Amino acid sequence: MTELYFIRHGQTVINQEDKINGAHVDTPLTAAGISGAQAAGLELQQVHFDQVFVSPQKRAQTTAKLVLAANAAAPTVQVAEQLHEMSFGDWEGHLIAEGKRDPNVLRFFTDPAHYDPRSYHGETFTEVVARGQAFLQRVVTAFPQQRLLVVGHGTMLTLLVRSAVGATISEIMTQPPLDNTSISVLRGAPGAGFTLDRWNDTNFLQPAIDRLA
Repeated sequence: MTELYFIRHGQTVINQEDKINGAHVDTPLTAAGISGAQAAGLELQQVHFDQVFVSPQKRAQTTAKLVLAANAAAPTVQVAEQLHEMSFGDWEGHLIAEGKRDPNVLRFFTDPAHYDPRSYHGETFTEVVARGQAFLQRVVTAFPQQRLLVVGHGTMLTLLVRSAVGATISEIMTQPPLDNTSISVLRGAPGAGFTLDRWNDTNFLQPAIDRLA
């Protein structure tokens, strides 16, 4: 089976400002985002990755570099276009609270089965799930028995991972999206299904004294 480690990018300026991230906006990591990515790197420094895939967006690429800096056996990073964040069209870069005043945006959170972003040129859940599953099937077929690192985005990776273990869109959205610099681990093979071994783990971000308490 292929073992996949998924990491969401570190906190960005837009995250900190409670604005809508997406496929067409990109702001730098904050100090917390940088330290979180470095902590994830220390958590995984003894893990040997055979392949590394990253979103084309800068915040994910910066996170991947920080994570891999602690890993002596890190392979070359490969950019995968299918991993870009879900597009929220014209609402990207606006305050989340402001976006929720639009009934179509609000359905993203409250009624995902009827979410329709076409009025503001956004991407549907079905479209994101389709490209996420296409990426997943491609890499598990090409790299059987290998360990992969995948660095991407909160909504996109949440949809990719949760749909891989059989969750519907409505079921996926009943849980919060992945936290910044969280680690999730999925195992599987073509035709054999997938098992989620670790989900949205941020325990390594806590100070050592807290983990001993």
